Amino acid sequence: GTEAEKFVLKKGPRGTRAAAAVAPKAQASSNAASAGKKSNWRRKHEEFIETIRAAKQMQAHLAKGGKLSDLPPPPRSENPDYIQCPHCNRRFNEAAANRHIPKCATMLHNKPKPQPPKKRY
Repeated sequence: GTEAEKFVLKKGPRGTRAAAAVAPKAQASSNAASAGKKSNWRRKHEEFIETIRAAKQMQAHLAKGGKLSDLPPPPRSENPDYIQCPHCNRRFNEAAANRHIPKCATMLHNKPKPQPPKKRY
């Protein structure tokens, strides 16, 4: 019978806290998070399967007595969520890219070296 009553969860029919009041909020936040980024589970799964196949191929080749240098390099996996730095071509997640790219822009190793003036004789 106080003003705090609307903030207190009430017990449901089975004696548990009212999960119905919490569930819509949880669904809304998960839907908002998934709306921003599209799920790419199928591509991740296919990359995982290719990696496993390459590992099995390597193990079989080594078991036969072959050299590791005879095999092609394993398949490269790229995460489309990563952002590539335009200066050093490394890839970072969004938060790390926001920190890295401004620093990398001012690094001396990313700048072209000045050419010495040509001597005329």
